[in-house]
Amino acid sequence: MRDEIHVETVSDPRLLGCIRSLVRAYAAGLGFAEERVRDIVLAVDEACANAIRHSYGGRNDGAVTIVLKSSEEWMELELTDAGAPAPPERIVRRELERPTPETARPGGLGVQLMYEVFDEVRFTPGAVRGNHVIMRLRRPERKDT
Repeated sequence: MRDEIHVETVSDPRLLGCIRSLVRAYAAGLGFAEERVRDIVLAVDEACANAIRHSYGGRNDGAVTIVLKSSEEWMELELTDAGAPAPPERIVRRELERPTPETARPGGLGVQLMYEVFDEVRFTPGAVRGNHVIMRLRRPERKDT
């Protein structure tokens, strides 16, 4: 697998729309169905928003790096920040019940969404600073014409 797109941006929520557009175009170009592309975009948006909100505490001057890669079998997205490391208990996969209007609370579902959308998710928080997450998804089978 090789880096096909490597983008470094600041942790400004105003730039999330640009990131969503980039991821949408990339995933669609690899042959993912429209519904799947929406899920991928939402999960990556959550990952970026978590970096901004939690790692950088809402500061808009931190670095966020996004790398998009693919092979014949996989699409891979890497997200790296240099903010506060994620607490281990916040990045583990959990089985969650769907919230109801009465039980729904803001936050806490973005990481679980990443696990739901992608086939593989690996979080690597730094010992003192930074986070690195790799999200991998099997590519759809190509239909020969």
